[in-house]
Amino acid sequence: MKTTTLMVRGLRTNIQEWGNPDNPTLVLLHGWMDCGATFKYMAQYLSQDYYLVAPDLRGFGDTEHADGYWFPDYLADLHVLLEHYSPTQKVHLVGHSMGGNIVGMYAGIQPDRVARALILEGIGLPPTKPKDAPKKYRQWMSEILSDEPSKVYPNVDALKNSIAAVNPSLSASMVDDLAQLWGKPFGDDGQMQLKHDHKHRYTNPIRYNYDDMAEIWKEVTATVGLVMANDSWMYQRFTESGRIEQAKTLLDIKDNHYWVVERAGHMLHIEQAQQTAQCVREFFAG
Repeated sequence: MKTTTLMVRGLRTNIQEWGNPDNPTLVLLHGWMDCGATFKYMAQYLSQDYYLVAPDLRGFGDTEHADGYWFPDYLADLHVLLEHYSPTQKVHLVGHSMGGNIVGMYAGIQPDRVARALILEGIGLPPTKPKDAPKKYRQWMSEILSDEPSKVYPNVDALKNSIAAVNPSLSASMVDDLAQLWGKPFGDDGQMQLKHDHKHRYTNPIRYNYDDMAEIWKEVTATVGLVMANDSWMYQRFTESGRIEQAKTLLDIKDNHYWVVERAGHMLHIEQAQQTAQCVREFFAG
């Protein structure tokens, strides 16, 4: 893995790269509270044939923090990155969770820039209702004015225990690894803190609007694939609500471009890296 730093819209952005730049480029976008380096588990199965580029999105991993975070900023940041890594050719994108939502929306907003886009568990959020708005604004206001600090863990073992509790299927060695990728020392007495900007945890006062995203998806001209995880809350909830079938229709996802990874939760690119990498390989080889 090679680490590169690039200025993206005023923020020093940390980027992981694997493989030979002469190979086809895949740009990989991580999800909320994650970082680009966790794609390394898939990279071991892909880097012989692809040049993999995985940035830490603004305020995550080792990329600089911003004053605030609004979803459209991620779309503009991606555009700048693509102008650097693929200024003249249409791009191939992979996005997990929040990164998948970025990829899907970017492909509709800039359809002339994207050839293929593979979404890993990233087809929107549960719907909100107008009656939710007053509470969301009050909660956001309370949180942002409190300037609450990020949680500090007394030691690295406490951080590992927290990661393992949220991701119970991960091996102890993976938990150790993620504690180093997601955490950083705090002070001089062994305390640890997560790297992400704590402002990412503030409630978004703007209601999520699936209808807007659906209209953007209709503008996509790229070939799109979708990978879900059998044990993920998102797969189970969105199967029941019909959201997956809606996404497949709106994005014109063919049956041979849809996969369900077995024995994996939402973090499928970590939990079942080889299976997920095989989906990536099949999609981009098509």
